[in-house]
Amino acid sequence: MYICKLINPQGKTMFNQIDQAEYRLCVRVARLYYDSGFTQNEIGEKLGYSRVTIHRILNRAIELGIVEIKINAPQNQNFDLEQDLIVKFNLRDAVVVGDPEGDDSIYFALARGAADWLKRSLKSGMRVGLGLGRTISHLPIMFSTDNSIDCTFIEIVGGASDHSGGFAKYNITSKMAEIAGGKAEFLYAPNLVSNAEIQKALVNEPSISAALDRARHSDIVIQSIGTVDNSAILYVEKKITLEELKSLQIAGAVGDALGHYFNQNGEIVSTFLDNRIIGISLDDLKKIPWSVLVAGGEEKKTVIQAAMKGNFFNVLVTNADTAKYLLSQSE
Repeated sequence: MYICKLINPQGKTMFNQIDQAEYRLCVRVARLYYDSGFTQNEIGEKLGYSRVTIHRILNRAIELGIVEIKINAPQNQNFDLEQDLIVKFNLRDAVVVGDPEGDDSIYFALARGAADWLKRSLKSGMRVGLGLGRTISHLPIMFSTDNSIDCTFIEIVGGASDHSGGFAKYNITSKMAEIAGGKAEFLYAPNLVSNAEIQKALVNEPSISAALDRARHSDIVIQSIGTVDNSAILYVEKKITLEELKSLQIAGAVGDALGHYFNQNGEIVSTFLDNRIIGISLDDLKKIPWSVLVAGGEEKKTVIQAAMKGNFFNVLVTNADTAKYLLSQSE
């Protein structure tokens, strides 16, 4: 018998007796796999075991300390924060950028992180839906590709006004398509109309209905979220009044995505705007293969936390300070 020292998940040292034959088998399989470069199938054929059994033996070798795996990552990067976010919120991916210093706007930092993620993820034939937001408006400044990509950038919500502070979405969509060497598709409708009857008529218009259907079939959607305060886009654009903004707060809304609101528990809040917005819904957003939230900063912390609870997004791009806040909060 061999006596092996083990470290349990809580970091406590334990000792375990292991049969000599099992120990020798673990060493043999580990050397063939890690030293000699044989595949698990090849090792199984050589030793007379199935690939599944070889996989289990390799895991056992790690458990017994025969094999030690060390991941060498640059210490100045945020890989640990990204991994912890992925695990805590069951994400497909996460990007954590450094906290901006001095005059370096957080919008630029987040846009850079989103642009880098998109460059790595974008493939020929993909459809990328873009929402509204100050951070999203910085994407064309940061985005680049090494080669032209046969992709399509599309709009997932209606347009902002001409006084939108530089983030009118048709400019973003066309610029991103031009940079990638792809094409752009537009949603020729406002993002907010005055009443439900107009909204119903517009979404039933064949060209708009078809554009919304294409948006729902995006492979990637990149979107930010808004707060329910004086910086809210609809309030800044004077699409809603101060009294209406306060009514959203009274209803329990803490943030919005695509013009639809949610509370601190990530639950969708029914509001007077539901039948006036033209764009895809939060339920549509959940069905997108890569639903990317790009947001960070002090004022967005609780809103991002709520959005994570709602599972509207499966990729998060945020800054380090916000990431630490999210990880420090209990469910």
